[in-house]
Amino acid sequence: MDSINEHPDVLIDSLPYFDQEIDYEGMRAKVDKLVEQEMKKRPVGVKRDQALNFPANFEFFKDSPILATEYQRVQLGKPIVEMDINRYKLAEPDNKEDQEAWEKAVNNSKAQLQHQNLRMFNLELLQKYGANAWRLHNYQLENELQQYQKTLEEYKQNILDLNIQRKAEQLQTGNKIEALNNKWTEMIGQTLQVEVACASLEVEVQQLKLYEKQLRASLGANNGEQVSENENDQKED
Repeated sequence: MDSINEHPDVLIDSLPYFDQEIDYEGMRAKVDKLVEQEMKKRPVGVKRDQALNFPANFEFFKDSPILATEYQRVQLGKPIVEMDINRYKLAEPDNKEDQEAWEKAVNNSKAQLQHQNLRMFNLELLQKYGANAWRLHNYQLENELQQYQKTLEEYKQNILDLNIQRKAEQLQTGNKIEALNNKWTEMIGQTLQVEVACASLEVEVQQLKLYEKQLRASLGANNGEQVSENENDQKED
C-alpha cells in the first residue's frame, strides 16, 4: 500500500477508481461522439492480411525438407501426390515365364506377410498394454490440467490483489489530490483577499497623500498671510 511513498518520482495521471468525470452531465455523449469520429477514420472493407506481418526473407520449415517441399507445392497450387499402393498389392507377374518377375512378386508377398505379422504383434501389444498406457497418459494429462488450473487461479488472485491495491492507492492518491486542490483553492482565495486589501490600502494611501498635500498647501497659505500681517504691523509702528 506504500508503493506511492516508495516511488515519489512516479507521476499518476490516471485514476479510474477515483475519477468520475464520465458520470458528469453530457460527458458520456461527448466521449461517444469522439469514439465515433475516430471510428470513421478507419478504412472500411480492408481486410488485414496476416501474411504481410511476416518479414520478406522469412523461410518456412528450413529445418524440415519434407514440410518445405509440401509447403512449396501448396504455394504453387499443385495437386497432392497420391501414395503409391501398388507395392502393397499381391499381383502375379504379367509374364508368367519371367523368373525375375516371380522372384519380385514372392519377395513382395514375404514383405506383406511380415508387415501383417508386425501389425498383429502391435495389436497384441496394444490389447495387453494399451489400456494401462492410456490410463497413465490420461493421469498425466489430468495432472497437467490441475497444474494449469492452479496457475490460472494464482494469476487471477494476483490480478485481484493488484486491482485491490491499485484501488486503495488511487483512492489514497485521489484524497491527497482533492485535499491539495482544496488547499490550493483556499490559498488562491486568501491571495485574492490580500490583493484586494492591498489595492484598498494603496487607494487609501493615495488619498492620505493628497490630503497631506492639501494640508501643506493650506498651512503654507496661512503662514504667508501671518507674515504679511506682522510686516504691516511693524511698518505702522
